[in-house]
Amino acid sequence: MKRLVFSLMVITIFISYTSCKKNGIDDGPGEVYGKWKLTETLADPGDGSGKYIKVKEAKYLIVSRTGKIEGDALPDLSDFKIIDSLTMEVTSKTYNRTLPYRYKATANSLTLNPPCFEGCGFRFIRQ
Repeated sequence: MKRLVFSLMVITIFISYTSCKKNGIDDGPGEVYGKWKLTETLADPGDGSGKYIKVKEAKYLIVSRTGKIEGDALPDLSDFKIIDSLTMEVTSKTYNRTLPYRYKATANSLTLNPPCFEGCGFRFIRQ
């Protein structure tokens, strides 16, 4: 009887362990570094009714560990510095100064929200 109970416990633990394993898709916290494809943009008219809209043309953003930003998705940006887990300082070529961008990075996605009065944003997927 003890063997049967022990065997059932081992089987239960094994099934619990294997059912909790990740399926290879990990979209937990990630890094901003890498090549990103622009998928959606947000432009709110100021009344909160704005929604993310899929982009038609493929554009990319390359965020390097050296602090450089390249690509045709956001061509006005040149450099960045991570401030904390929500904010980065981004250098704008147009304004010739740094601007605070809010960001959220997971393993497979990146959202950037520049400082806008009416609300705006960009969503990317990792390439």
